[in-house]
Amino acid sequence: MSQQPRKINTNHARQSGAAQQSSGRRVNTAAARTQHTSTQHSGQQYSNAAHSGQRRTGTAGTAHTAARRKKKRSRIRWWMPLLVVLALIGGAAAYALNYLDSVVQEIKPESGTAQIAEEVKTAPEYAGDVVGVLICGIDYTGGEAATADGSNDGMTDMILYFQFDVKNKQVNMLQIPRNTYVGATITCTNTTGKTYKASNGQINSIMKSNRSDNGSGSVAALADVVANNYCLPIDYYGTINMDALKTLVTVFGGVEVYVPQTIEYRGSRIEEGYHTLNADECEFLLRNRKTYADSDISRLNMQRQFYAGLFRRIRTANMAEIIKLVPYVVCYIETDCDAATLISLALSFLKVDSANIMICQAPVYNGSEYFNGNSVVVAARDDTANLLNTYFRSYTGEVPADRLGLADWAHGSAATSPNVQYMGQLDQQASQAIAEGNTTVDPNTALAG
Repeated sequence: MSQQPRKINTNHARQSGAAQQSSGRRVNTAAARTQHTSTQHSGQQYSNAAHSGQRRTGTAGTAHTAARRKKKRSRIRWWMPLLVVLALIGGAAAYALNYLDSVVQEIKPESGTAQIAEEVKTAPEYAGDVVGVLICGIDYTGGEAATADGSNDGMTDMILYFQFDVKNKQVNMLQIPRNTYVGATITCTNTTGKTYKASNGQINSIMKSNRSDNGSGSVAALADVVANNYCLPIDYYGTINMDALKTLVTVFGGVEVYVPQTIEYRGSRIEEGYHTLNADECEFLLRNRKTYADSDISRLNMQRQFYAGLFRRIRTANMAEIIKLVPYVVCYIETDCDAATLISLALSFLKVDSANIMICQAPVYNGSEYFNGNSVVVAARDDTANLLNTYFRSYTGEVPADRLGLADWAHGSAATSPNVQYMGQLDQQASQAIAEGNTTVDPNTALAG
């Protein structure tokens, strides 16, 4: 452990310097008078003129020397400690960058994992202005949808497309319903031309159904299908499981979330209002869909309340909390984003105002359709095209509905709303609950982020 640089005792230096200057400059001191008197008594006489000249000469020379010493000591006081501090900062920065790079290397996929194809990435002319990221929540614990044979294990039950307009400091997020119908096989004619499988006909089974060379689920296959179906470029991906989210919540000591309605299922219950939720409560809020009449659609709306609370909390995280998270990031999160880009995106995102962070969901026909015994929802092609053209095509221009690779299927219901909201609006809902006293959080500390 490096030692702190020794502080220069400037008070002592000034006192010592003053004493030296006094000794060399002021001849007419008590000691000098005593010595001079003693000399006179011994018979050695000095002329007044010579004595006066000696004093003038000695005083001028000593003052000039003292000024040089004072100037030299002044320089030492400000630039020497500054050099030490700069060296320490430089060393700490280098260590931090190396440490972060080693962490990112740990969370990168293994060499055999399929990478996102170049064909689905942002066009080179826009690469510096906008970044598309596919974020997937993988359910390895099964939860309420667990099956005895483990067939649901490894499904991507959260699919979130994250578009960061770096140039305009705007973030747009698209929630894709987990049981969106894609068919048993999907040929990506808009992107790579490759064909993928979906074991249950739903989009959430693509990653598990298409194994990569090392046997893990292929997030690259899911990215290709999303890019093909919605005509959205994807530059990077990130996967996270429920254990990681719960750990994040625990390290933060809970996350303050506004719950717009009371939710209850199988003995678990969260009251309407603004509350600090622990890890288990957050898991229940994110997983539960049986409470709602429209199942996964209302769950998506509830999940965005958690995102809003999490973003507020991350903005207030201190270094100790971030350091605590690092081992869990290594264990539970995987990304193909390089270290420099990941750090840059994270820091840039934290500077985006909540009023410029939009979240919506892909419209679907939410009827009771089944594919091979599995409940599915069918994408609303025209409504989806209008949504994407309005919020996600600032650089590429509009794409007609018939260009989307969404699967067609007869349906008998109206399309769901995209429910476009901004994080600032969600924060206002939380503020309103606090103002009405509908909260278990101390109003003095609520919404600190």
